[in-house]
Amino acid sequence: MSTTHPPQVEAQSNSQLTMSSRGSHKSSKLLDLQEDEKEQLKEVVKNVAIVAGIGLGAYLLGSWFSSGPRKTMKAPGRDIRIFRDDFEADPSKYFRDLRKP
Repeated sequence: MSTTHPPQVEAQSNSQLTMSSRGSHKSSKLLDLQEDEKEQLKEVVKNVAIVAGIGLGAYLLGSWFSSGPRKTMKAPGRDIRIFRDDFEADPSKYFRDLRKP
């Protein structure tokens, strides 16, 4: 028993076949776009990591070379920084010297 389809059914199935091949072409373009976006994202992440590494390195080098192990503090009555251990050793000397003309 052979079944024959009416011409309308054959036309519909051919058009569906053409549409599905177009859909796969669109999906391959979509996949290509996604691959490009993945590559761009990888590049951005790599650049951010490099910049963060440079910033961290600069911060660590800056703190390493800045004041060493001696801590500083804002000088009372002035807008400068002084070494805390010098002040704590003789606070009265600091205030006497502060009032000298």
